[in-house]
This record gives sequence, C-alpha cells and structure tokens, in this order.
Amino acid sequence: MSSSTHPIHGVHIREAVAGDAEDIGRVRHASWQVAYSGLMPADYLAGLSVDGFVLSARRMLADRAAHRVEVLVAEVGGVVSGFASVGPSRDADLADGSAEGSVGELYAIYLDPAIWRLGIGARLQEIALERLRAQGYAEATLWVLATNSASRAFYEHTGWRHVGGVSGFEAGTEVLDETRYRRTL
Repeated sequence: MSSSTHPIHGVHIREAVAGDAEDIGRVRHASWQVAYSGLMPADYLAGLSVDGFVLSARRMLADRAAHRVEVLVAEVGGVVSGFASVGPSRDADLADGSAEGSVGELYAIYLDPAIWRLGIGARLQEIALERLRAQGYAEATLWVLATNSASRAFYEHTGWRHVGGVSGFEAGTEVLDETRYRRTL
C-alpha cells in the first residue's frame, strides 16, 4: 500500500496495522462521546469504554482479510488521530437492482474531535473511497444516524446522496434509526 500525505502539514494516511488497535479504539471512543452526545442515551454513552472499542478494533483488524475489509488510519504529527474502514456492502437489498458485488460500503470514519473541520476527514474518506474503486466497486453506501445532522451535512458536502432506507441501531434499551447514503465512485 502506498501512503498519502495530506496537504495539511503533518498528516499521513496509511494502512492500519495490528498495533493500531488501541489508537483506533481511543479515537472511536472520543468521537462517539462528542458526536453522539444528545443523539444517543446518555447512560449508554457513559457505559461505553475505550477498552470495548479497542477489543472491537482488534477483531476488525484480525478479520479484515477474511471479509475483504480495508482499514486506514490518519496520523497527525505521528499520532493516530482518525481511521476509516471500507469493504463490500452489507446491504442485502441493494434497492436499485445493482448487481451483487458492485457496491462497496464505507463502514466507519472517525476522527479525534480535536481535529474535526480541518479537512482531514474529507481526505481520509477520499482515500478510503479510492480503495473501494481499486477493488472494482462502482458505487458505495454508508449508514448514518438519521438524527446526526452534522455527519449528514459532511457526507452531502462530499458527494453522497441520501437514498433513504431505515436500519435500527441498538443503543442500550433504545433503537435509533439509521438512514442510508449512496454515491458513485
């Protein structure tokens, strides 16, 4: 894998390695605490631990080859401060009749809240989508909390279109609606 340097000084995007699990877990936890405050039940967010996200990151990194998943990290000043994961779409319906296998998915993209709105997320997403394109996907989907207006605005600004559909995300005792976005690669 070739790495990429963002035009912002000190930003380096590369393929994740097993040793990145702790940083990925830390970033995801910090991002969830800020991004989902007021969107998910407070007791649910308070019950989430960095260790839980680290364990999830370890599983993701260990299983990526079997599931054709690619994971990228963004280093800022040598510190992992963001990550993205992509692979085959998990959508069973492919509502518009696309041939199975032609649609990839942006599973996750998270940044440390300290570096939000600096263009790093857009660059990380761009490289992640290049990976899907290189794997032969013509389109991509993603799911986002329906109430997450900040993330929805980011996706719309970066070329995604809302195509509807509803999926449920269990946040403790509540089920939150997620909605789907799609874009051409």
